[in-house]
Amino acid sequence: MEKRLAEIKARAAEILNEMNNENLTDDQLTAMEAEQRSLEEEANMIKRKMDVRGKLVDMKEEKEENPMVESFEERAAEIKRSGRMSIEFDDVKAGAFEQRSTLIASDTILTPTKSADVINDNLNPVSSIIDQVTVIDATGAGSYEEPYVKSESEAGDRTDGLANSTPSDPVFRVAKMAPQLIDVTSYVSKNIEKVSPVAYAEKIKQLALKALRRKVADAIVNGNGSFFGIKTAKNTKNEDICKTLTVTSTTIGAGTLNDIVFSYGGSDELAGNARLYLTKEDLKAFGDVRGTNEKKNLYEIIPDAQNPNIGTIKQGGLIVPYTIMSGLTSLSKATAGSAPIQTMLYGAPTNYEVALFGNYEVEVSKDYKFAEGLLTIMGEVMAGGNVIVDGGFVVVTLAATE
Repeated sequence: MEKRLAEIKARAAEILNEMNNENLTDDQLTAMEAEQRSLEEEANMIKRKMDVRGKLVDMKEEKEENPMVESFEERAAEIKRSGRMSIEFDDVKAGAFEQRSTLIASDTILTPTKSADVINDNLNPVSSIIDQVTVIDATGAGSYEEPYVKSESEAGDRTDGLANSTPSDPVFRVAKMAPQLIDVTSYVSKNIEKVSPVAYAEKIKQLALKALRRKVADAIVNGNGSFFGIKTAKNTKNEDICKTLTVTSTTIGAGTLNDIVFSYGGSDELAGNARLYLTKEDLKAFGDVRGTNEKKNLYEIIPDAQNPNIGTIKQGGLIVPYTIMSGLTSLSKATAGSAPIQTMLYGAPTNYEVALFGNYEVEVSKDYKFAEGLLTIMGEVMAGGNVIVDGGFVVVTLAATE
């Protein structure tokens, strides 16, 4: 197996040299990339069969010489040694936000188990809006732009041979996503240093990504510097992208849900795949609405059994998915003032796009919370966002007082 690893290393080095040829065709480059991935998979399989501590070459030396991707065990050992790690885009996009418990006295990460050796997550989940919007990798770009249609051409009548028809051109706009530096801080018991590097690194990643989720989820709604939120979405001509539904009362009543749903989309559609984003207080206010005769609940709220952050609101034949978002302002608790107040949001979450401009970097320190027995986890990421469809969301806005 050691001989084969050496052969794989040699071939990988050859491929890297060949890729420096500027005359390579796209097909040749694709073939080389496919071979490189195949070699990486074979090398990782061989390494899993070998005793890493007894049979593999020195890790540092191999890292310098081998262009292969390191195994997760190696990367886990590195963060435990150096206190630094990098979380790649694919990890963030493909489920790295999963929340689990870490066993202190075990070498593996298991599902939550009640015992004295478990660090359990608190009852403070991050809004699922972060999982519902579109996420793209914009690594290496100074900014990212998405063109969209603002208005379409309109057909008209014309008498053949007599006159030209009135010109009607479509109008296009551009939604720009510029990188905004987002930093996060969280804490974890230093006792997790006693577990295996894999368990240690996994918990560090979970906590760091949870902090990222919360910060980005708030930016998706409210904006953050150059990071456009749904409330603040504008195109490159500084025009508002989202629609506004103006209300004059803070009371959530029998017609509130209908008003929101029917204000979304075009005049020839009742657009699907849309969700209502609201606070827990406003969700309760929907549940408190009673009929005038039998005094029964007009709205039926059904939380999702697997994710209590989401669910559906039913009113007659209308079924509207919802997501709780604490970063919004509650309409039912608002007080009208001299300026309009933005509250609930309604729209298809895929109409919003988050661009990640590079990996998420994490650093672990023992210093700041040393006396409290905690490790400080600090991280940062460059990210941007914007609404990419004209009228992609409706913002329920309480009108200002005159």
